[in-house]
Amino acid sequence: MMDLQCKTNLADEYKAGQHIARILSEDWCTRELYCAGCDSDRLTRSRANTPSLDFTCPRCEQLYELKALKRWASRKIVDAGYEAMMRAIKADRTPNLLVLHYSSDWFVRNLMLIPRAFFTESVIEKRKPLSAKARRAGWIGCNILLGQIPQDGKIAMISSGSAFPKDKSERNSRASEGWRKYLRNCGAGQSTS
Repeated sequence: MMDLQCKTNLADEYKAGQHIARILSEDWCTRELYCAGCDSDRLTRSRANTPSLDFTCPRCEQLYELKALKRWASRKIVDAGYEAMMRAIKADRTPNLLVLHYSSDWFVRNLMLIPRAFFTESVIEKRKPLSAKARRAGWIGCNILLGQIPQDGKIAMISSGSAFPKDKSERNSRASEGWRKYLRNCGAGQSTS
């Protein structure tokens, strides 16, 4: 069974909340997550600062991006640059999205997988450019409109602090059920070339 507690001691030297969240959530995923697309029981962390990519399955090469949130967001979440996201969608190079919600005591409460095929231009909202006084003045980010993604595209891997089993035989009948349905309906593989 998954251990849903993050190892808080790993972030002892950090002060900024966003850095602490990144360190703890990425470590948790490296230790506890498996690939929903195959029977690999782990994901490999990507190199630091790789745009829109946090993990890769070592077996089937599915790509994953992680968004860790202290407050559960059912309508939309902040993402990176708008233009980069639009290019990725048009080139069919978006990763699968993992949306992780953690509690104030760093316990993983919810984890939702959104397969990459559900990222279309219609689920991306362009944000206002940063002000002239901002460090990156004029930069335009985007939001992912979770409310625009069909329910079939929101696969619960952890719900209200209850994890689906990491055991391959059981997880294949629960968390990966949504993934298999997606593969049947939307087409299988993902090109990584």
